[in-house]
Amino acid sequence: MQSENLLQADLQTSEIPAAKPRSKKRNLLIWIHVITFLFGLSLLAFVIQRIGYQAVLESVGRVGWGFFVILGLNLSRHFLRAASLYLAVAPEHRTFKYRSAVAARFGGEAVNMVSVVGPFLGDATRAMLLRKNLPLTHGASAVIIDNILYYVTVILVILAGVVTLLFTFGSSGSAMNNVLLAIVAGAVLVFTGILLAILYRITPLTHAIDFFDRRNIAPRLLLKKRHNILNVENNVFQFYHNRRADFFKVFGISIFVHTISVTEVYMALTFLDEQAFVSTAFIIESLTKVINAAFSFIPGTIGVYEGGNGLILKTLGYTTAIGLALALVRRGAILFSTAIGLIILLWRGAERGARRFAKPRR
Repeated sequence: MQSENLLQADLQTSEIPAAKPRSKKRNLLIWIHVITFLFGLSLLAFVIQRIGYQAVLESVGRVGWGFFVILGLNLSRHFLRAASLYLAVAPEHRTFKYRSAVAARFGGEAVNMVSVVGPFLGDATRAMLLRKNLPLTHGASAVIIDNILYYVTVILVILAGVVTLLFTFGSSGSAMNNVLLAIVAGAVLVFTGILLAILYRITPLTHAIDFFDRRNIAPRLLLKKRHNILNVENNVFQFYHNRRADFFKVFGISIFVHTISVTEVYMALTFLDEQAFVSTAFIIESLTKVINAAFSFIPGTIGVYEGGNGLILKTLGYTTAIGLALALVRRGAILFSTAIGLIILLWRGAERGARRFAKPRR
């Protein structure tokens, strides 16, 4: 899964770039980033233009001081995810402060927001930020464990959200049925794969490396790092078997994080002077997770996040303007968290630069 990306990111930062091939890849990545970001921004502008910016401003303006409640709920989710990241580290290596996990969490989320490969580069950033206090292998393992358990709970929330939608609003046509069926099928497939990997301690990346090695087509860098990759996979897939108490703590924290997200939607709808139900807030949050997963290649899912919220709320009987306002209010809290993460990254960069500058030259 994501361990390969984490280790590749480490290799790229530890080796001297070989100018031409890497610069081409970097330029291509920058262009993809710019194009997808502009696409999302254009979509957001189009949605606002269709609804009318005045209607959107009026809706957002109703939130008022309630925005600080939304902000507090958003920040609490990050602190809880930092706690699960901290607990995912083996006790014998958990010799650093919780605040280091908080810094890694916010720093990684900032990268998620601004990068086209955010989910992968963000995870690599978390592992690298933890590297100050923790070997990369154990940091990467903790990040992946936290992610796997979080995404398992995301799948459960999505499946429960679809059931709640059908129970509350019923079926609304063949097109919607096909969409819901595709969501359920995809969620069940991913959930089954993760469950089998955990129960049978499967090491998919190492098996893939060995498979390609037997055919003499395995990349040299992966062959060199095979042992490290195997260590990461063993740490991840033996977590359930060897550290059952920590497993259920991290799992429980992930469930609680989703509860806070649903509360955030419920409170935002209340501040927008709309009729709010827990069931509706739960459906909105679960379908929003589908949108975030499907369009994660767009930096910050800008545009599709707002447009998707508008479509979801219109389907549930609200206006598109309310859906967009809900997304923008939550986006404001997300941007505040991103700013914290960027400050942490700049601080760490300045700290590293100062240490290099102060280091005596031979």
